[in-house]
Amino acid sequence: MAVSSTKVVKVIVVTDNLEKTVSGYKKLFGTGEAPAEMENTKELREPYTKFKGKDITDTPMRVESVFSDNFWFEIIEPQGNNDPWAEWLKNHGTSIYSICFLSNGKLEDDEKVMEEAGYKSIFKQEKGFEAYEYFDTSNELGVLVEMKEHYK
Repeated sequence: MAVSSTKVVKVIVVTDNLEKTVSGYKKLFGTGEAPAEMENTKELREPYTKFKGKDITDTPMRVESVFSDNFWFEIIEPQGNNDPWAEWLKNHGTSIYSICFLSNGKLEDDEKVMEEAGYKSIFKQEKGFEAYEYFDTSNELGVLVEMKEHYK
């Protein structure tokens, strides 16, 4: 069984120098309009954040997006040390962290597919209007896979 969608909506890059990395991406790709994907969403669920199965409340970071016609780059400079982005930066340096796919169904369905394929969930966030989850595919794919569900 495969995940519900292969539609890429964003690529996350983790960096230790936000300005330098954003400048490099804008130089190559320019910057377009922000996607309208968040329109017509409503808050349906109770927000929470889990890292390696434990609740966390603080994920300080600086973030900037570089938009393209098909997806966007989300550039993250972690400011803390207890979150998946800080851990990735420590182990991999400035690099692509994850590729995000927009689910065609419920996140829990894709979660089941990923876990049956042997990929553990390392981070899950419920924002009330959307949820997303990172799966550790780094040993085989070199990056994490993120699945995202928008509630309509």
